[in-house]
Amino acid sequence: MLTALRARQPGTPICRILWWHVLHLLCYYWVTSCYRYRAWGARHVPAHGPVLLVSNHQSFLDPILVGLACHHRQFYAMARSTLFKHRVFAWLIRSLNAVPVRQGQADKAAMRHCLDMLQRGHALLIFPEGGRTFNGATQRFAPGTMLLIRRARAQVVPVAIEGAFAAWPRKRARPQAVGRIGVQYGRPIAAATLLAMGSEKALAELENRIETMRLGLADRMDRS
Repeated sequence: MLTALRARQPGTPICRILWWHVLHLLCYYWVTSCYRYRAWGARHVPAHGPVLLVSNHQSFLDPILVGLACHHRQFYAMARSTLFKHRVFAWLIRSLNAVPVRQGQADKAAMRHCLDMLQRGHALLIFPEGGRTFNGATQRFAPGTMLLIRRARAQVVPVAIEGAFAAWPRKRARPQAVGRIGVQYGRPIAAATLLAMGSEKALAELENRIETMRLGLADRMDRS
């Protein structure tokens, strides 16, 4: 049992792995009861080795939403540095593997830290849009995504989130009480496949895959 838990985040103290599960269990009951949360394709997330989870960004809920279904693989997640201003909240998100990054700057320290995590065989969640969407659709991806892929050579798993924008749009200070949220995990893509396309085409491919999955989620949620 302990061996299986340790495998979800190698090299991490078991108490921290369990802490992740406790908080995610609480969030799972909240999100499923209030937002009828459902996820598809979590089996596509590799159980071992470096993995880069690339997701669209609809709300502050997104890191939680991505983590709820792929509980077999805990991950680090990049988060804007301003979220670490409040001491208690900073402690909380750090305990859940958040990595601070300065937005709008070439944050080399954050990049080195993320590369180190991937090279040590961990999983990393990033939101290449750089910020939450203004209208629910997937925005253009920042080129730094390809730098991570090029240097880490990790498998890339596209992830689509739908419904989180309606539940907690940028203009609201707090989330809606109820809603409908879905998450779709795509099949992993080898880093070599994306690099062979060239940076511009590879970014466009990731954007298109994630937006296509998002639209598919919207349709599936409307019909169910």
